[in-house]
Amino acid sequence: MTLPNLKHLQYLLALHQHHHFNRAAKACFVSQSTLSSAILKLEEQLGCQLVERDHKAFIFTPQGNSIVEMARTLLVSANELVSYAQQQGNPVSGSIRIGCIHTIAPYLLTDFVLACQQQMPELSLYLREDTTDNLMRLLGDGEIDTVILALPVTAHGFTCKTLGKDAFNIAGDKLLVENVQATGDYTQLPEQSVFLLSQEHCLTEHAVSACQLADPKRINPFSASSLATLVQMTAFHKGVTFLPDMAVKKGLGEIEGLTIDKLSSEMYREIGMMWRKTSMRQQLFMKLVEIIKPLLDTPES
Repeated sequence: MTLPNLKHLQYLLALHQHHHFNRAAKACFVSQSTLSSAILKLEEQLGCQLVERDHKAFIFTPQGNSIVEMARTLLVSANELVSYAQQQGNPVSGSIRIGCIHTIAPYLLTDFVLACQQQMPELSLYLREDTTDNLMRLLGDGEIDTVILALPVTAHGFTCKTLGKDAFNIAGDKLLVENVQATGDYTQLPEQSVFLLSQEHCLTEHAVSACQLADPKRINPFSASSLATLVQMTAFHKGVTFLPDMAVKKGLGEIEGLTIDKLSSEMYREIGMMWRKTSMRQQLFMKLVEIIKPLLDTPES
């Protein structure tokens, strides 16, 4: 019996993810003909049809969908095997692939990388910045080893460790900020004066929930794709927004002249780290947790 090529299984997963031969081939950095030939080779080796094709479209067969799930598990295990072998008996050596969301990465990773270089010089870090949904998918598929993100995250089967709390600040026009801080009443803000990130960023949900922004008329229809754009729009339109403390500590909003004031201690987001329960690198992940906690000014729990 000839075993399937792991690379061919990666191509199969890419095709299932992108549902398009050309896009899947580009994601795998191969030609479309190479990817198509690999899928045909897999079908020949496995003795079953994975994909039903016609001239314009294709669908995965029931067997194909089942094999995709088994291939995903197999590739995760293969990646774990390679990582374990690279450690050579030293749990803080080799390489690790870390994902981080957009509203944390610019304000944490520089200090984090420096601390890792000082404490674990034999460990190579590969970092990826993305949205929560994409990072959770990549973690489940074995394409990254761990993620740093804002909690809570619903419906996951990963090990999760809380790293600390990140307080919210109100930032914007001086008079608006002072009025909200004095009264605690967001309903008195002008209509469309509150600027937020786009919905794909979990910071928006956390800020709306923590600050109880129930009136949608106060929220501006413009949605920023980054915190940098958010502070620019808030400053230009003399509105208000909400910024995480880790970003404020790095100077976000200062150049734009925003008035920034910390909200009550009950208004914050939790920062956490997740990894697969099946990973053989638990000792390394706990070391990373120990490194990150002081960077968030969080005492040991």
